[in-house]
Amino acid sequence: LTHAALANFPDDGFASLGIPRMHFVPTIVFPMVWVVAYFILRIRNSKRLKNRSMAYAALAVMTLCVPLLVVFAHVPYELSHEQLTLVFEVSQFFWVGLLMVQVTMTRGGYGLLMFFGVTLVYGIVLENTGIVMNFFYEPSFRLYIFSLPAPLCTVLGWSVVFYIMVSVTESFSKWYPWLKQGIWRRAFVATAMALCLDAQLDPLASMSGVFWRWNELLPPAFLGVPLINFAAWFGAFLPFTYFTFYILDREDWGPRRQNWELFLRISWSALLGGLLCFAVMAIAEGGFGGPTFKILAAFQDRLMPY
Repeated sequence: LTHAALANFPDDGFASLGIPRMHFVPTIVFPMVWVVAYFILRIRNSKRLKNRSMAYAALAVMTLCVPLLVVFAHVPYELSHEQLTLVFEVSQFFWVGLLMVQVTMTRGGYGLLMFFGVTLVYGIVLENTGIVMNFFYEPSFRLYIFSLPAPLCTVLGWSVVFYIMVSVTESFSKWYPWLKQGIWRRAFVATAMALCLDAQLDPLASMSGVFWRWNELLPPAFLGVPLINFAAWFGAFLPFTYFTFYILDREDWGPRRQNWELFLRISWSALLGGLLCFAVMAIAEGGFGGPTFKILAAFQDRLMPY
């Protein structure tokens, strides 16, 4: 993402924001913190590793040198909006394919069904709800699910992010028993990781409507991204990851029932997530008269015009 920001995104996007290109580089820190923490804990707890000092040194070199190499040795190659969306779609399908293989190999067919079946349904609900309510729209993609307004690649993105966050949090739980003992603790950790990833992803994705465009009523809060984006991610992840960890902890339930129980909780997750999101926005906007609730009121008027 950092390389794309420096080398591939068009100049007009940064000009329209009034934000220099280099200001997007520090966003790499948000997801990188979790990657480094994961590998530090993995090195520290490894029973097969013989030379931990060498492993720590390699991690330090990779953490520092790769971003510096991207910053100072990238070759500018500007892509058009159409080319950027094509690259995003193709790469998304590529990573989804790899992750589906990995899920099947490590968790079996029921694991694949959980993260790329049940979770995908949740992603369809989330992505299309935001578009139907007119908070944003995604008009420039190629593959959509029937006549739904959300493109397939962004819907699949929810499965990708949920699976990665849940899996990494499970690894943290093995290394820190106190995390394993509390479902809410794991849900908050997974949600925090997702927000850190989004802090790097969405500033680029929202730029000049390259991938998606926000309602003009929503003021930018972080590198052009409105606050409701992060409130929505918080609401989307916290209840659903809680239900996911709760269900995975139920060893007395077979995998078929686990999937069914998670599916039944999609509506509850969406409802609770919406309440959390709008509660955050009511606090941030000082009541119910801000941009978020004006968009909600317009949506209500479309539903019930009389």
